[in-house]
Amino acid sequence: MKKYINYKQNESEYEQMAQHIANLCAIPSISDETESSVFPFGKATNNALDYALNLAKSFGFNIYKDEKNRYGYAEIGKGNKIIGILAHLDVVPAGDESQWNTSAFEPIITNEAIIARGSLDDKGPSVINLYAMKYINDNNLLEDEWKIRIVFGISEETNMKSMKYYIADHGAPYISYTPDGEWPLIYAEKMVYHVNLEFPKVKDIYLEAGEVVNQIPDNLYLKYQGNDEIIKGIGGHGSTPEKGQNAIIKAIKLLPEKHLELKSEPLFKFILDNLSNENYELKNIFKNYEDFSGKLSANLGIIKTNEQSHVLSFDFRVPVSHSVDEVTNDLNTYLEKEFNGLVKLNIIGTKQPKYIPKDSKLVSILMETFNEGMHTNEVPLAIGGGTYARLIENCVAFGSTKYMHLMHGPNENFTHKEIKESLEIYINALNRLQDYDK
Repeated sequence: MKKYINYKQNESEYEQMAQHIANLCAIPSISDETESSVFPFGKATNNALDYALNLAKSFGFNIYKDEKNRYGYAEIGKGNKIIGILAHLDVVPAGDESQWNTSAFEPIITNEAIIARGSLDDKGPSVINLYAMKYINDNNLLEDEWKIRIVFGISEETNMKSMKYYIADHGAPYISYTPDGEWPLIYAEKMVYHVNLEFPKVKDIYLEAGEVVNQIPDNLYLKYQGNDEIIKGIGGHGSTPEKGQNAIIKAIKLLPEKHLELKSEPLFKFILDNLSNENYELKNIFKNYEDFSGKLSANLGIIKTNEQSHVLSFDFRVPVSHSVDEVTNDLNTYLEKEFNGLVKLNIIGTKQPKYIPKDSKLVSILMETFNEGMHTNEVPLAIGGGTYARLIENCVAFGSTKYMHLMHGPNENFTHKEIKESLEIYINALNRLQDYDK
């Protein structure tokens, strides 16, 4: 394996890179699939894509933008074997802005970190990888048979259609990673199962919370018996519901303390029976859902109230050995037994699990590089998070943080320490992956 490169930018170069991260984070690129034929994922995501491509162009990279504005990429080299870097430039909403120390889309660079929505997920890592490519290019480290291509998707937080369009048009890279996970490396990702459960309307009660299903709702608007109230929680990533405080669950637990009659309502009974103890495995519904990838977790991301019902949107992260049909059957069985047809189930969407052997060559090269750079002896992880790695066979999530739970919460931030460490690791990864076939 190639000798490890110890590299640190000088102060002005680092400040320039940090400012590019901040500038990109200032674009509120929440993916919004519209009927627009010009910007299929919204104008803001297109603006973020243009910023990243223009930065790459300024480095002398070849750039390509899909004629339908669905994705773009930048590349160096002319070889036939592509090392792919699958990044995304869309972000989740800010959530409750009152819980931010600053504004989510007005980035702040402090002595410790860059604070902004998207700093960790995934704009910061995207910019870092552009700079890693620049180092490889500037130092003539790319061998003739290789090409390095960073692909920018703009709907990862929703349906991943943007990257799916790229794969349909250009095929999968020879080998690849996505800088959108947790250090050191993720070899297994649980299945993602999104579902709506429609409960009968509780008389005189209105509940509204959440914007996207893969985010812990950090506030809830409640109207009951003529009184309005805001219930506050703590936001975070939907794959780790235990690391936040769900405002919906908090409200459902509080109301029956004063109004005992609510406990018998299907909506309240379901949440109190399954989620009131701050355990998110739904053990009453899913028996023995655990394997090497972990346990099932459930994030209650959204509640909406209409004239006839309350609709709850859940994000389940399901161990890789279980199937969509198993989840659906077990959930339907429970709902029929407990509520006798009163609760309706509608699957919003699913994402198949990802698994790549720990001893695969891709994992081995990247793990050795991480451990050498960080002077550690860590092992690959299995997580609930869902990344682009599940779209391509020979791909893993590789970095860029140890603090993945911050990604969808208030005050999302990327420390300067991790940014600098990540840049060096990615430089070495891109250099060493060229030995994949040797």
